[in-house]
Amino acid sequence: IPLAAAALLAPSLAVVMGVTDATSAFAPLASPLIYLFMGGFMLALGLAEQGLDRRAALWLLGRRWIAGSPARASAAIAVATFLISMWISNTATTAMMIPVALGLCRTIRAAAPELDRPRFDRHAEGMLLGLTYAASLGGIATPVGTAPNVIALGMIESQLHLRIDFFQWMSFALPTSALTLGVVLLYGAWRFPSPIRRLDALADNVEAELALLGPMSAGERRAAGVFLLAVLGWLTPATMKLSLGPGHPWTEWANRGLDEGVVALLCGTLLCLLPSGKNDGKPVLAWERAMQLDWSTLLLLGGGLSLGKLMFETGLAKAMAGGALAAVGPLATSPLGLLFCSTALVLALTEITSNVATTSMMVPVLIAIAQAGGHDPLPLVLCVTMAASFAFMLPVSTPPNA
Repeated sequence: IPLAAAALLAPSLAVVMGVTDATSAFAPLASPLIYLFMGGFMLALGLAEQGLDRRAALWLLGRRWIAGSPARASAAIAVATFLISMWISNTATTAMMIPVALGLCRTIRAAAPELDRPRFDRHAEGMLLGLTYAASLGGIATPVGTAPNVIALGMIESQLHLRIDFFQWMSFALPTSALTLGVVLLYGAWRFPSPIRRLDALADNVEAELALLGPMSAGERRAAGVFLLAVLGWLTPATMKLSLGPGHPWTEWANRGLDEGVVALLCGTLLCLLPSGKNDGKPVLAWERAMQLDWSTLLLLGGGLSLGKLMFETGLAKAMAGGALAAVGPLATSPLGLLFCSTALVLALTEITSNVATTSMMVPVLIAIAQAGGHDPLPLVLCVTMAASFAFMLPVSTPPNA
């Protein structure tokens, strides 16, 4: 069964079996968090439609510090993937960056045919693995980076009555993901060493690709402007809270009026209204193209939020928590022990099941376990949510790996 179809079965069957009414079951599918992801998808499509994503990647690879070094180019590919994946789907980022990485590999091979083939192939493998892991790590850094983040934020808001804004999430998630990326890059440089220290043809190739793109078009500039407007809107409530205080009228208005989902939708829709500047009458993002966004992921998110809500309303989460408390015994009395066991369990589960499915199943249960044990559930939820994105072990663990 496709994951999105399975997600829709949960609320549908709950209504048929008399667990709840249809309005309650399907309300989470209209959560503002769903629209946050929808707007994020539209922004990503707008950037890709105008070619700004590829220009940004090539610009990074053309920096002087790379200086024709294949090793530095590998690191730059990973860093570019990480930065893009903070705002765009991990899968889409990987799909976009793999052709750039493969093009670099071909350039290195063509410019130095005398290179030892096994050593060259090994370095190419390392470049692609680094890119893949960077995509998953970049998704951790922002609330819109990956679906498990959205699931967790929805459950924190609905069950714990806490609201974590954009800036608060990035304050702990960005350092965590950036530090892990550093470990990945160091380990990759050791396990997959570059077959040659410097290759002038590499820098020439990137310059040629950038020259072919020419100057930024009006459409690219407008897409970039709307994207920056969205980021500004996401960060404004937190900035006002820090500068003016939580009780200031402007801060209260920003918290109410600049909901992340509303900002994302407004900016995504704006892309469909702004002309691209190509004199063809088309907007930056055509509506037909906007409607090609990943609806399956949105339905999967909605089904996950609905399932989490039903687990709490019916008492299932509390019952499972009681069983788990009895199973882990003394460990449940220690916040650190509970954190360690839960994180290890999610790390194992996310290797063989969907990250979204793992988060949807585990977060409600873990909130109930923490509350039953008298612990603060927030650190537990945040830790396991980030752990759900560390699906590095198997090729099928996450779409970027595949």
